[in-house]
Amino acid sequence: MTDKIEKFTKSLDEKTKKRLKQKLQAIKKDPYNQKDVKKLQGLGKDIFRFRMGKIRIIYQIIDQEVIILDIDYRGNIY
Repeated sequence: MTDKIEKFTKSLDEKTKKRLKQKLQAIKKDPYNQKDVKKLQGLGKDIFRFRMGKIRIIYQIIDQEVIILDIDYRGNIY
């Protein structure tokens, strides 16, 4: 994880951290078939966004591996 992602996750309350961890595990298991996943246009190949309330998770899939690029609130990430 990058420092920005780590700092963001530390700022969350425990309930949201737990929920975020569950969502990240679900994405790593099956990155294409999750509810609230959308492929982003114009940013590169196989870059997706996952929506979790006001939080957005941007990730890329390279050789069947999920790489988390960014996690932040909606207004700060786009």
